[in-house]
Amino acid sequence: MEQKSKWTGVAVRKTFFEFFEQRGHTIVPSSSVVPHNDPTLLFTNAGMNQFKPIFLGTIASTDDISKLKRAVDTQKCIRAGGKHNDLDDVGKDSYHHTFFEMLGNWSFGDYFKKEAIEWSWELLTKVYGLDPGRLYVTYFEGDSKMGLEPDLEAKELWASVGVPEDHILPGNMKDNFWEMGDQGPCGPCSEVHYDKVGGGRNAAHLVNQDDPLVVEVWNNVFMQYDRQKDKSLKSLPAKHIDTGMGFERLVSALQDKSSNYATDIFTPLFDKIQEVTGARPYTDKYGKDDTDGIDTAYRVIADHIRLLTFSISDGAVPNNEGRGYVVRRVLRRGSRYARKYFNAEIGSFFSKILPALVEQMGEQFPEIVKKQQDVREILDEEEEAFARTLDRGERQFEKYAAQAVSNGSKKLSGADVWRLYDTFGFPEDLTKLMAEERGLTMDEGEIAVAREKAREASKAVKESVQTFAKLNVHQLAELKDKLQVPVPNDEPKFFKGDTTGKVQLIYTGTEFLKSSKDLPPNTPFGLLLDKTNFYAEQGGQVTDTGRIVIDDVAEFEVRDVQQFGGYIVHNGFLKYGELTAGVEVICEYDELRRHPIRNNHTGTHILNHSLREVLGDDINQKGSLVDQDKLRFDFSHKAGVTIPELKKIEHMSNEYIRQNCKIYSKDVELDLAKKINGVRAVFGETYPNPVRVVSVGIDVDMLLETPENPEWRKVSVEFCGGTHVDQTGIIKDMVIVEESGIAKGIRRIVAYTGEAAHRVQRDADEFSKRISVIEALPFGPEKESEVKQCTVDLNNLVVSTLTKEELKTRFAKVTKSVLDEQKKRQKAESKTALDAVTGHFAKDENKEAKYFIGHLPISANTKAVADVMNHFKSKDKERSVYLFGGSKDEGAVVHGVYVGTGLASQGVTAEKWAAAVSEVVGGKSGGKEPTRQGQGTNAEKIDEAVDIAGKWLAEKLKISE
Repeated sequence: MEQKSKWTGVAVRKTFFEFFEQRGHTIVPSSSVVPHNDPTLLFTNAGMNQFKPIFLGTIASTDDISKLKRAVDTQKCIRAGGKHNDLDDVGKDSYHHTFFEMLGNWSFGDYFKKEAIEWSWELLTKVYGLDPGRLYVTYFEGDSKMGLEPDLEAKELWASVGVPEDHILPGNMKDNFWEMGDQGPCGPCSEVHYDKVGGGRNAAHLVNQDDPLVVEVWNNVFMQYDRQKDKSLKSLPAKHIDTGMGFERLVSALQDKSSNYATDIFTPLFDKIQEVTGARPYTDKYGKDDTDGIDTAYRVIADHIRLLTFSISDGAVPNNEGRGYVVRRVLRRGSRYARKYFNAEIGSFFSKILPALVEQMGEQFPEIVKKQQDVREILDEEEEAFARTLDRGERQFEKYAAQAVSNGSKKLSGADVWRLYDTFGFPEDLTKLMAEERGLTMDEGEIAVAREKAREASKAVKESVQTFAKLNVHQLAELKDKLQVPVPNDEPKFFKGDTTGKVQLIYTGTEFLKSSKDLPPNTPFGLLLDKTNFYAEQGGQVTDTGRIVIDDVAEFEVRDVQQFGGYIVHNGFLKYGELTAGVEVICEYDELRRHPIRNNHTGTHILNHSLREVLGDDINQKGSLVDQDKLRFDFSHKAGVTIPELKKIEHMSNEYIRQNCKIYSKDVELDLAKKINGVRAVFGETYPNPVRVVSVGIDVDMLLETPENPEWRKVSVEFCGGTHVDQTGIIKDMVIVEESGIAKGIRRIVAYTGEAAHRVQRDADEFSKRISVIEALPFGPEKESEVKQCTVDLNNLVVSTLTKEELKTRFAKVTKSVLDEQKKRQKAESKTALDAVTGHFAKDENKEAKYFIGHLPISANTKAVADVMNHFKSKDKERSVYLFGGSKDEGAVVHGVYVGTGLASQGVTAEKWAAAVSEVVGGKSGGKEPTRQGQGTNAEKIDEAVDIAGKWLAEKLKISE
């Protein structure tokens, strides 16, 4: 019991760091779990990811880790998508996790097998005190096909530290040869396995057999080869050590638990889940023993909150693509577990568990403390969006499941599985999980067919629709007078959530129909309802998108919503089924799309207010665009907005946002609303009566009590029919990314809010680090190349205007230092080149020489070659020179010729002379007699080219004689 209490998770991690720090290792912080600069990975899935550039030899000399010889770390890892995906196993067994820590010690060309093996055994048995009799080690058995010998050195080293012979086991290429990928660094590895049962048994036969009680805890990779394109192996110039030890598995062993989930890594999370849900305590039961499924649900929720928190903190925001989709899938999977097994209300469930995780792991990973509020908001937003369809989706699943049972197939059709995703937002793996609970199967091929069919139908509609049909004055009259269709109620658009309405008519662009029955498939049309929560495009705010459905009967995809004379037309196409006038439908706008639109619209109001406060009363709105990506605001102003002014505007806007003001709105009689001091409206715009007044921070009723109160001028008050956030804090941040003139006296500002603002802030930070790397580079080809590319990338960088100005100012100094050094070296090389040639002619034996042919002690410097040629052209016209610069090592060669009057009189021309040389060095030459210059492509032939230049001239002079 004493040992169990001693080895808390925190103590295990701390001891690991201290052990290797005492042996000369530098503690390196974990890299982001989101590899923003590595497009080959969805997530960081192994400890070696951040050290990959060292192993590949691509590390910049100025990178913080480039000087490392020994390192120790704990790396945040996620395996829930792509090549490594443990999501399906989480909850079912005792040792799989989508998020985990990988402890590691590293040697970059320093120590190798002997030290790695000795320290592994010492730490596990002497420091941590694990029973040596319960440990088993493996070594690479060799592979004759690959021409690889058994790693007997590792075997002998394990024996030398005291591992019994029957605990040292051979392993094949799959288990004991580690490779970074199809190409690149690789090598044999040696694993350490732990028998959780112990008791004197020999578990050698269970090693690497997927036995949950005999698990791998540590892997020592001996990185010594480089896999080539042809699959052959070359020895690396330096040998490296790359180790990875599963933190959760190690803690489980040290606390003598058969399950990772029974350790203090997870118990604080289980305690919080129990507190939030009121469920029975966690009992660590599995499979059939977990009769009510609650222990499995505990494990799933605890695992998923870890992945969600760390991925979102590091910038993987839920969406429908790549790593963002993985995050969304995990959250929806977890939400369904919480609802089904804990009867939890979905909408703010995971954010209630979040504080326990932050308290437990925030000291080791401070980024989750810093980002806690952002994570909370994103979790709630995503849960809320899924909660809207979860009930209906589960009911629909039960129908599909009943059909599968009744028809005897016990298989869900691919079309049904796809519909559960497409209509109700159920990821396929969630449906698969639900199917397994019911003993049902799914056919991946059928799902793929359904997915492709839907994609093709969507593509066909997209290609056929240029613009959706509009209602003209005659059709509006027909609706109102002949058909007597009332104007719909669109008040629900101002509130979150779905609404129900009834189909009034179907509009084809030319006629109104009662039914869609006779329309060809994939025909675009408009839908008129008596009630809707969809926002029709107006006031600069883009239209909502989403769907109008009758569950399992019909689904209409809404791609555009427009308003004509009070009538709202939902434009799109029918994905399946048919719609008839009078039927009740569910209106689902895309909440995850509208959320950033709301941010940007309220942000526009705040920006408008700040512009007036900073630039004066002559600021009037001239146009705006509010969509899910950005806000764009056009305004009258005679001059460009200066950087100090922009700084004030952005600062004032963010101060307003951070006050977390409540947003108030109310329909007010137009004449009364106009009296509110400082109210903003678009000049020339016709407003309805009553008009909707939106106030940021002060109740509209309070404004109306004393409308002319001068204090109201300090408040953002506008006439607006758009959708807004409930409180400004939801916006998080505003970043101005562009300020420009679009017409005489009209300026434009583009800004980002929310997650988009955070994304550009991360991009700015990454670019700042890039400049730091370039700053630290010594002058040379690498720095010159980086400066050139960075100049292009900086011009295209979309970040805060203020930050970009700072980056440009800073980078200008780097550019100037490079230019100054280039000029300095250019001048020095020109002098070196000229001194070499004039020095040649100054020698007694060469004073009468008519020409010089030679390889100058300079780089491939065209300017230096030209300077020497020009010297002779202007000051020593009789003599000729053929000059070469560059080298094989540099990989570049330049050459140039000046034919003086002495050789010219003998028929020598620069064009023909240079042509003979170009045949050897490659490339072409150009110029006007008596000079010619060129850049060769065959730098390795520079000496041969010098020789050819001499031979050609000798032959020419011989002929002329």
